[in-house]
Amino acid sequence: MGSSDDDPQIASSNPVASLSPSTLISACDTYRKKFPVANFLHYPSLIANISTNPSSVDPVFVAALLSLCARFLPEHNLDSGETYAEYARSELAHKAFESPSLSLAQSSVMLVFYEWGSGRPYKAWMYSGMATYMIQSLLKTADDSMEHNPDEFHASQIQYEQLVRTYWVCFAQDCELSSGARQHFALSFRHISVPLPVSDYDYNFGRRGPPRLMPADLTRGSPLCVKLTIEHGLTVVTRGFDIFVRILRFANESRRGRVSLTTTALSSPQQTWQVLKEELDEWRSLQDSTLQYPATSVQVHVALGYGELFAYINLIYFMSILFLYRDQLLSSLKQIHDPRHDPQSSTSLDGTTWSEGAIDRLFEAAQNIGGILSVLQTCSAPVITPYAGFSVFVAAHINMYGTVSPLQYPGGQGRAEKEKKANFSYLERLCEFWPVGHNWWRAAQDANKFYETARNNQEHALSGDRPGHITLAGTLDEYGDIRSSRPRNETSSNTSHITLPRGQTDSPTQTRLPFNDQFILDAQELETDMLQWPFIDETWSSGFDTGFDAAWPNFG
Repeated sequence: MGSSDDDPQIASSNPVASLSPSTLISACDTYRKKFPVANFLHYPSLIANISTNPSSVDPVFVAALLSLCARFLPEHNLDSGETYAEYARSELAHKAFESPSLSLAQSSVMLVFYEWGSGRPYKAWMYSGMATYMIQSLLKTADDSMEHNPDEFHASQIQYEQLVRTYWVCFAQDCELSSGARQHFALSFRHISVPLPVSDYDYNFGRRGPPRLMPADLTRGSPLCVKLTIEHGLTVVTRGFDIFVRILRFANESRRGRVSLTTTALSSPQQTWQVLKEELDEWRSLQDSTLQYPATSVQVHVALGYGELFAYINLIYFMSILFLYRDQLLSSLKQIHDPRHDPQSSTSLDGTTWSEGAIDRLFEAAQNIGGILSVLQTCSAPVITPYAGFSVFVAAHINMYGTVSPLQYPGGQGRAEKEKKANFSYLERLCEFWPVGHNWWRAAQDANKFYETARNNQEHALSGDRPGHITLAGTLDEYGDIRSSRPRNETSSNTSHITLPRGQTDSPTQTRLPFNDQFILDAQELETDMLQWPFIDETWSSGFDTGFDAAWPNFG
């Protein structure tokens, strides 16, 4: 995968030069398990190279790998991840402008994960661009070779598949980083001409399997498409991230009344919502039933060595459900407040309202997110990555809402409280591995103070025809759309006011916020505002207190 350092002075500063083959193989195995969404390595050949001649593996590649995996290997007494990351950065700064190579592209991809998890999203974005341009150049060269020397090309299927997989990892990674804030890649998924990855089985054995699927083939109507199993996990994850990022972008823009950015002039928000829902349903239907939690247990895939990949597939699905139905819920509540609204138009055939159906889906998705990660922890196969952390961050907010919601949380408010605490424990553990977790932890603690206060003060609400009114004054601009003021409702006489000071550090049980009649919020509006909190805007991936907001234009 590259060459070693020949200069003694350079070798002495190389933090991976003296590592044993067994340590490097352990790091490779850790990477395979912990980062299944970046499954581009051909482990049989990589481990064979490390075993026979460790110096044949590019030290930049090894350093980038260790920047991610050292934190999970305390028994090997490795240096900090930053030591390996700094070496990889320094070498990439020199080599990236010489000529593209697969090892440098993959090294850049791994540094993207490292920088993102370390709270440096701008650096992550730059390395992502570097990796993408490198792999596009290498793919063009490979395609030219395939056209002019087909026999030689077919003899190097493994090398070509590594290029393909690295390309799609770049695509999925770009989706993760943007998360609705910006367009990812110039072309949409189905217009990309790069073939999709082959199955893991064919890849590892270097076999020529069935004809390769193209992105346009990943539909119910394609004669080539079949049910995708865990062996096609990278393809499933890639398409899932493509759908998730567009759902998140729609949800953010819909909240701000800017849906026109992602729809045609003739499309309404409801039509856009339906199109996204159909794409999500189609993606799920193309998955074999063995990929779908909770119908299939986590333990089965852990036994097969695919537990973490199984988790990612389902995290992406349930996160997509959360943001889709969050938008439906807020839209339906907004309609209810409209004096021209017909109540019958918000009622389904079974008698439930749209908002009730949406909140049921939100509660269920939050429980599944926490459930799948909890089982993996029990099976000693935990997923501790930034995306999983963000998923738990959102699920924890749904749990918190479930502890005060008048709508029934499955299992009751006691279960909501229990699941909230479990998700808080996960976030606390995440902080031990990834600096980005500290910001989500602080945000969750602030939110918890609000929900605890709301619950503690519900008993003090004045009696009336409707539930007590709780208005939130004060903002947490970087985490939600909780407004500092609302129009006064002159028709109501029941008022209570909760102020949550910015930077409040007292424990939830010590917080007692004052009442007054400055602002009035009815029960449905309360639910609307409280549900804004977990669904933060397109800057969620910044939130690292690192000046990222100054680095990017203001999209809010």
